[in-house]
Amino acid sequence: MPFEINFTFVWLVMAVALAIIELNTTTLVSLWFVIGSLFALLTSFITDNLIIQFLVFCITSCVCLVFSRPLADKILNKKTPTNIDRIIGKTCFVIESITSQEKGRVKIDGLTWLAQSDIAIEKGQKAIVKGIAGVTLVVEPVKTMINN
Repeated sequence: MPFEINFTFVWLVMAVALAIIELNTTTLVSLWFVIGSLFALLTSFITDNLIIQFLVFCITSCVCLVFSRPLADKILNKKTPTNIDRIIGKTCFVIESITSQEKGRVKIDGLTWLAQSDIAIEKGQKAIVKGIAGVTLVVEPVKTMINN
């Protein structure tokens, strides 16, 4: 009597194993294959044809991957704003001159920061925070309007 494999059981074990792997990761790695395994498991109740079961597994997994991955990327790669982001766009006071070659210092919200700029800014002038590069603020001089 030849050894027969019950593929219903194989698909069930595969779905459980892939679900355990998915639960132990921080990104969606095998969720689509869990869904594909479950659809193949359901197909195994309808037909014993392994080729059909495998095609259902592959097609379901690929469809789930194609349609849900962009949504998953939006959810998983959402940038969490930090307290430091709140100073972007604020005006600061230059306490140590800044040149395009050398960093200087600015004061904002009572704190002193290292700052850089492509445009020279003299001590005592005001600047606007345009961004953050590591622990250095990227600033530009405040443009003042001259009334005629």
